[in-house]
Amino acid sequence: MLNVLIFAALSTMCVADIFTAVADLQNLLGAEKEVTSVISAYIDSELERLQQLKKVAKEYAARNAEALSSDTSYVSNPVNAYLLIKRLTSDWKFVETMMTQNSAEQFLKNITEWRRNYDGVKYPQEEDLTGAAVALLRLQDTYKLDTHDLASGKIQNSSVGQQLSSHDCFEVGRAAYNQNDYYHTILWMQEAQLRLENEDPPTANIGDILEYLAFSLYKQGNVKRALALTKKLVQLEPDHPRAKGNVKWYEDMLEDDGKDISELPPLKLERLDDGIPERDAYEALCRGEQKVNVTAQSEVYCYLKMDRPYLKLAPIKVEILRFSPLV
Repeated sequence: MLNVLIFAALSTMCVADIFTAVADLQNLLGAEKEVTSVISAYIDSELERLQQLKKVAKEYAARNAEALSSDTSYVSNPVNAYLLIKRLTSDWKFVETMMTQNSAEQFLKNITEWRRNYDGVKYPQEEDLTGAAVALLRLQDTYKLDTHDLASGKIQNSSVGQQLSSHDCFEVGRAAYNQNDYYHTILWMQEAQLRLENEDPPTANIGDILEYLAFSLYKQGNVKRALALTKKLVQLEPDHPRAKGNVKWYEDMLEDDGKDISELPPLKLERLDDGIPERDAYEALCRGEQKVNVTAQSEVYCYLKMDRPYLKLAPIKVEILRFSPLV
């Protein structure tokens, strides 16, 4: 059942259509393994460079301690004088070279080229991340999943293991925000805030979370709650570039209703109406709440989806469950 739910979410992607097939995601796992190898090679290279620098630093310290422990006879010796000057001139140039010879640029160049030419894998872009986040929201709506459970890796009593961090939840909320979906923005920013309180080290910025959350609350008609959060933001980050201006903006809106935020009204939270009348029926059918008519069931069929160039190589099996709405 869990695989069906995940596929149902992925199959709703439009922008990130290439990542709808499980096979494509499996290929990405193989590519991620190669990325791990490249990062490990870079770390090994840097550790070797740092070990060399440590060795040089110890040599400098040992020679300096020896010189300082003796009287002026040390620098009076022409050989010692020469070596001292050499250490602070030509030897130091070698140290400078070692310190600036970070191989990160070359490794990044190599991995960029490798990603471009890796056989059989198209790497995801930012729009694909947005598509994956939107698919997660559709999965949440269709199966009425609790935000906290979903972020904890629990889908209908099945645990998928990995949990989302505060930053992960923030990114899902931001994807919803960019779709003008303030309902889901509120749910996921609240979850991001909750997880941030228990993270050490933190993965997200509380100021960013509160700003997105406050504006989304305002867009859902919760002006007093937006004002309360923005005042909290001012306390946490007095130099925030927009917070003080937003406080005044919300206060001006509340001029007639009063600015007292000691008691907040009930939260207004309405899901975005996407203008699709069949949505409720479609989601109920996916949840198994609607029985399929026997006559209608006899008309359903399966086919191979091959309407994209890459699907001709790996077609997706599609089963029609219902025609109205189309599922």
